[in-house]
Amino acid sequence: MGYRMPERLPFLEDALQGLAFWVGYRRAYFRNYPLAEASLVAESCNLIQSKITSDQKLYPELLYRRLADTAGRNELGDLWRADLAILDAACPDPYKEHVWDAVQFVFEVKRATAPPAEIDQDLRRLLHFKEMCRHGARAFLIVASEAKLPGRFVDPEKGQSRLHAHEIPETAGVYHVRRTVKAASSFEKKESAHFVCICEIFNHPPKQALPGV
Repeated sequence: MGYRMPERLPFLEDALQGLAFWVGYRRAYFRNYPLAEASLVAESCNLIQSKITSDQKLYPELLYRRLADTAGRNELGDLWRADLAILDAACPDPYKEHVWDAVQFVFEVKRATAPPAEIDQDLRRLLHFKEMCRHGARAFLIVASEAKLPGRFVDPEKGQSRLHAHEIPETAGVYHVRRTVKAASSFEKKESAHFVCICEIFNHPPKQALPGV
């Protein structure tokens, strides 16, 4: 039996297309200085902030225990923080109070050149959030690659997202590469383009994917 993906998020895709262009701009001026992950988080924050609506608010570096009910579970450490989160604008101060019912989206941001174990750790962290969060909250890993096709997430022959469900190591969860955007000096140069991939995390293994998702 097939299943359907949740709707895609045009505001997020637009913002991260901007991130791909920004990576290219930085590369043109500072080729010998690879981008730090903190810089990618900061620019993602700026670009997403420019796209959200008046009833949403974007926050960096929120404790996961403020975002989901982690009581009685130790998969998410007390001091672990999400890189970015979009909450209902009317929620209390999430740096001081629990906002479990106000969470819309949670994001981790990663460089594609990070060690695979670090990427897997972020995937598991987002999966554990999904297992504990309110119904309807969504979790994403944003992967940025500077001047190199990220083969784990992008088909090297097509230069497009690797489709269908991908297992999150050591868990029953999966992720889908929902969208891949890129910036390149020409259409043919996909191997050296700058890529940003949007991966959505699901806490149950889908039985069968519909074509093209």
